[in-house]
Amino acid sequence: MGERYLDPFHFTLRQLQHFIAAAEAGTVTAAAAKVHISQAAMSQSLNELERSVGQQLMVRTRTHGIQLTSSGRRFLADARDLVSRAADVQQEMRDRADELVGPLDIGVYTAVAPFWVPFIAEHFVVPNPHVTVRIVEGDGKALQQQMVEGRFDAVLTHSGHLIDGVRHRVIRNGKAYALVSPDHRLAGCKSARIKDFGNDDFVLLDVPAVRDTQLPKLRAGGIEPNIRWRSTSLEAVRGLVARGLGWSVLVQRPPVDVSYDGLPLVTVPLDDFEPSDICVAYVQERHSRRLKELISLCQTEGARLDAKAESIRAPTEA
Repeated sequence: MGERYLDPFHFTLRQLQHFIAAAEAGTVTAAAAKVHISQAAMSQSLNELERSVGQQLMVRTRTHGIQLTSSGRRFLADARDLVSRAADVQQEMRDRADELVGPLDIGVYTAVAPFWVPFIAEHFVVPNPHVTVRIVEGDGKALQQQMVEGRFDAVLTHSGHLIDGVRHRVIRNGKAYALVSPDHRLAGCKSARIKDFGNDDFVLLDVPAVRDTQLPKLRAGGIEPNIRWRSTSLEAVRGLVARGLGWSVLVQRPPVDVSYDGLPLVTVPLDDFEPSDICVAYVQERHSRRLKELISLCQTEGARLDAKAESIRAPTEA
């Protein structure tokens, strides 16, 4: 671990848990409530931890709550790692009963969430009641940055959205496509190139990760996208396209080409748009057993979905 402390064996796992709770809650009162102890007990635990490590980890004020010192910020990552490893030890002790146990904090990129969160809930969360799973949705890059800071074990996102310093495993191959209405002039094409869309009105899935990666690819394909409509909602984008208000480029594809309001949609494969795979991003190469199980489960489901998609496309392409 990065920093050497005076006598690390004098602090307890419970004190580390209290320190993490205090850093996340921002005040001693909120942290005490979070772990169900008194405010006085929380203050005593934090004071004893600081004496054990021989450094001031936080500054506590009435107006600003808890502010971590530079040593505290470094120690926070180590504390999270130690608590996670302790959970792994507990898990190994229960392996004979073939049970997963411990915390698992997962970030999920918003555009990916509708396709994977329900699956994870049914096939991982429910069958593993001793795993405390926390799922947070948001911008893929922002979630990864929080993961680097120790707030998540992994993030489900696109491989094209990865930030520096993270590793990843692909769980499903990405296949970018143009989404158009049935009356669009390219709706009957087996495939198309970006420049074929010319100055047609474009509907942008308006989230940072898409703007940062998709727009440069469109420009590299020979067009300046004529953005007429924007939405942070995948289904709103699909609804606008279904009404003939523009075209869009997407990676995630629902199993039915119909908008929420029942209007038909047409997908056109793009020959010159580099796809972005769906992946699980992580920092540490050493995974807990529960994270390994989740990744394996998602990879199996991704392979099944890819095979299903190929079987649907094959008769059309033959």
